[in-house]
Amino acid sequence: MTAAALEFDVTLDRPGFSLAAEGRLEPGVTALFGHSGCGKTSLLRCLAGLERGCRGTIRHGEQPWQSRAVALPPHRRAVGLVFQDARLFPHLSVRGNLDYAERRRREDGPGRAEVIDGLGLRKLLDQAPSALSGGEAQRVALGRALLAGPRLLLLDEPLTGLDSARQREIMPLLRTIPERFGIPVLYVTHARHEVLALADRIMLMREGGVLTHASVSSVFSSPDYWALLGQPEPVVIWPGRVVARDNDWGLTVLATDAGRLRISEISADPGDPVALRVAARDVVLTLEPPTATSMLNSLPVRVESLQTVREGVVRVQLGVGHKASLWTEVTRQSVAALRLETGRRIHALIRPEVLGLDH
Repeated sequence: MTAAALEFDVTLDRPGFSLAAEGRLEPGVTALFGHSGCGKTSLLRCLAGLERGCRGTIRHGEQPWQSRAVALPPHRRAVGLVFQDARLFPHLSVRGNLDYAERRRREDGPGRAEVIDGLGLRKLLDQAPSALSGGEAQRVALGRALLAGPRLLLLDEPLTGLDSARQREIMPLLRTIPERFGIPVLYVTHARHEVLALADRIMLMREGGVLTHASVSSVFSSPDYWALLGQPEPVVIWPGRVVARDNDWGLTVLATDAGRLRISEISADPGDPVALRVAARDVVLTLEPPTATSMLNSLPVRVESLQTVREGVVRVQLGVGHKASLWTEVTRQSVAALRLETGRRIHALIRPEVLGLDH
């Protein structure tokens, strides 16, 4: 099933706050990210039809959800909503909550068995909501939302309040929803690690507006957004793909824009996509490629720019491979010792971190 795009251009005025946001949701998982109070939940509620004061246009494919002449109520927008609290019906069992969603289904959607098995709900069907853990309750809430036949899932910080073990339980399920069920996901969060583990794209919000909407790798790798993202140091995100497994040494080989990289073995098969994070602290510069080192990856790089960022410390931007960038920070003494200047070709040792996979 090919998902229709959702396009919006909306405003909302409240005492002390104004929302003015426009954008287009693409297939996959889009993270709606920003500091508390920037308008993330307000925008989600506008899209769902829950804000009476919302003005502007919202269109899903060829169907207008909101315009000057149209204002579809929430139940006619084919939206699945999951909030921080699961909001299950306490008087119904898990089975009853799922039954309720199916009875209200207005459009085709995922099959019941597919949802129950995909979210691991079969052993929970006869349980009461009060007997469920936080992670189990959120899985049921997701199942209920999917069985209602939505064309879009809106998730408002669904992992908030769950411990790290429960978050690890839910995140892989969230990540597979667009591909498994053909439903785009808009995921509201203020947690960087959730964006990096789950999202394909990010809508970055500030003071009621969408500042940028692009791939996670491009936004997180741009110095323009590091402060707003709350990143304590320069970092790049590289998309990659598994190309081989070296069973003799327990390594996985990845293809990236920076070239082929070797990492400790991960639970992924050849062809699987991965995302890599390389922070400035994980980059070491050398004049020549080392003959032996515990760091597995040495790349030829070109110095693109140098900038003094604080007393005695210089930030270095590097070009690597066909179109990848890399950042590191070194002392002024290292700049002199390596004779660093724009255009100089040297080597970088890197230690990339794989995102969103269990090693």
